[in-house]
Amino acid sequence: MSYHELPTKYIDQISLSVSNLEKSITFYKDILGMNLLSQTDDQAIFSFDGETPILTIEQVEYVKPLDRRKTGLFHIAYLVPTREDLANIVYHFWRNQLPVQGASDHKVSEALYLADPDGNGIEIYRDRDPEEWDWNGEEVVMDTIPLDIEGLLKERTEEGWTGFPSESTIGHIHLQIHDLPSVQPFYEKLGFEVVAKYGPQALFMSDDKYHHHIGLNVWNSRNSEAKSDDEVGLNWFSVKMTDGDRDKVKKAFGEQVEETDQGYFVKDPSGIKIKF
Repeated sequence: MSYHELPTKYIDQISLSVSNLEKSITFYKDILGMNLLSQTDDQAIFSFDGETPILTIEQVEYVKPLDRRKTGLFHIAYLVPTREDLANIVYHFWRNQLPVQGASDHKVSEALYLADPDGNGIEIYRDRDPEEWDWNGEEVVMDTIPLDIEGLLKERTEEGWTGFPSESTIGHIHLQIHDLPSVQPFYEKLGFEVVAKYGPQALFMSDDKYHHHIGLNVWNSRNSEAKSDDEVGLNWFSVKMTDGDRDKVKKAFGEQVEETDQGYFVKDPSGIKIKF
């Protein structure tokens, strides 16, 4: 099954504030290889398939730097279709001596970690076949061990990295929040269930038993406040869902839901804005 197609709920868009629009466009378009769909003086929208918006970056006047202690984005994770695709971008970063923050094997997936020019976290990963995932009851078994770079690079193709394949998508989003016990029920009400817990530090949630669509942690942000509108970082992310699920969410959150021309929005207890 696909964990990133309806009726499964999944993350389909993200909006970030940046400090220098042109510098960020160069990064996302020329270094990562996203398609630039549209651009104005203060906004740019990117896609994988040339049609469907995935990422919106916005430049706010007099923007303040990213505050890693505040709640918001830990990283946004872009899922590529194959191991060859991951091998190609790992080699692309190595050959061009581009900065990365790490590379890990999570048992369910293999991942490369980096950041955009403002420090907004990015993961690029490929999934292992779900039949290879191990489950301990209702919890998926994940780990963080070094990525087999040598073995991975044997999978790269002659063509190499030419940008994200059109079938790429947002695989998951990982958020830093102020408190797990108060935030977990919010995302359960949004329609996700816990699939892994790491004590009082982090938990992972998904729909239809994906390894995770949403990660939550307090590693940097315990008891912290949300970023302000004039700071670099996460503006909102969007959960794709069926009309029936949307009606359930609207009913569950009631007056907390804000209806706009762009859609429905609700804020979690950490002040993070979700479109649905």
